[in-house]
Amino acid sequence: DTVIIGGGVVGLSILRASLQAGYNAILLERNPHLCNEASGRNSGVICTGVDAPSGSLERALIRDSISRVREFCVEHNVPMRECGSLVCLWPWDEHDNIITDDEDEKKIDDDNTLVTKPGNPDDKLERVLQESLIAGDNATLLSSETVLNLEPSLSSHCRGAVHIPGEIVVDPWLFPLALATHARELGKQSIHGQNIDVIQTGREVVMDSSSFNTEEGIWNLVTRRCEKDSEDVVFQTKSIINSVGVNSDLMQKIASSVVRNINPPTFAARPRQGQYIVYSAPQNEFPTRPIQPVPTERTKGIFVYSTLYNQIVVGPTAKDQSSRTDDEIERSVAKELAAHATRVFDRTMGSSIMQSDTDFDPTIVGEYVGIRPGTSKRDYQIQLHCHANFITVGGIRSTGLSASLGIGRHVVQSLLCSIVSRSEEESTSVQQASPTPLPDVESLVEQYHSRGDGTINVAGHDYRVTHPLTRMGWDARTGIASSGK
Repeated sequence: DTVIIGGGVVGLSILRASLQAGYNAILLERNPHLCNEASGRNSGVICTGVDAPSGSLERALIRDSISRVREFCVEHNVPMRECGSLVCLWPWDEHDNIITDDEDEKKIDDDNTLVTKPGNPDDKLERVLQESLIAGDNATLLSSETVLNLEPSLSSHCRGAVHIPGEIVVDPWLFPLALATHARELGKQSIHGQNIDVIQTGREVVMDSSSFNTEEGIWNLVTRRCEKDSEDVVFQTKSIINSVGVNSDLMQKIASSVVRNINPPTFAARPRQGQYIVYSAPQNEFPTRPIQPVPTERTKGIFVYSTLYNQIVVGPTAKDQSSRTDDEIERSVAKELAAHATRVFDRTMGSSIMQSDTDFDPTIVGEYVGIRPGTSKRDYQIQLHCHANFITVGGIRSTGLSASLGIGRHVVQSLLCSIVSRSEEESTSVQQASPTPLPDVESLVEQYHSRGDGTINVAGHDYRVTHPLTRMGWDARTGIASSGK
């Protein structure tokens, strides 16, 4: 019925939702391991969509997802911390200038330049509060004293905060792993007499003018292994779902060049690099809730939060770049992150981050960089090309983890169902069986160390731990140093 291209958290959620709805579905990932790109470099914080534009598809799908994510984590045994977050106002942020719309307050300087006025600190938090309430959060405004009572490890310079109770910290790798294991459990079926794994890694899709049969409305999708001398495999499918993250515009562009019924993309990728630094946290001296600044139109800002493995994360930054693959750690950015952490905690953290290329501060566990799949648009770019049975899922920005369950349901129930019809028997065969939960973290960590190759085995399938936060957390359980790369 459908082939999903892209093995990140969004593609895995779409695969699972397709199988749950009774579709025959398969996922193709060009990398040898799942979640090897943006989904393997996120923060692990599930947000509630406060910074997404009001009325946007992004906010709607985040809200749908957040309404089901707790049940999902419990059912699949995915570790989580329901803690909410604090949007804090700091003295270094409170006097950011703003341009007023009030004609009486506008002033022109000697150079005929519009003069801005300092933003009212109370207005900033009030705007966050009102936007949170509009988004559906039961948010509250907190005084600086209340903030310090909740999070005593923070600096006393905090001017106040908005508490957003719905935000959750999860293990960012075990969440998509649960999607993958459930999809494989749902997909234990025979297709044309062959037992086919519904998740195929290490397979790259090749499109040409013969890929789509216009008369029959069928795709003949050629895939080839990354290894040399491997045979091509052709998957015949009624539809394709393009979920390749930062390259979703390129995938649609290629498809439109060989299939006239597919329009060229109306959006362009704008990759944004986010750099993180991870510290070992002193016992009981780390924030329970993610600490974030007042968001801007461009970014949510730099977070400071603790993982489920009691490590402190500072990041991400937000650097726009043309490269879709450059994930090199920048030393100057690492120093900026350390300086931010120093101010938030009012203590020295990583002040000697780089005396030389190998002289790291001993409290630093590791660093990593993620490339977020932003676009030229402010909203998700989820598009249906009904005359070619082609769906693009692009522009997911940094909220793929948060919105994944909502995106999966939207793509299957609102789009896929309109281009792929099912028989009455297939429609009633919706998969409702309870999933097999993931093993406990303790047993996974033990297996991870006993194997020693960075992989674990769940339900007969090997998975590489691709996310630095999970890897660093699991390594630290036996004192092994970890690299963020």
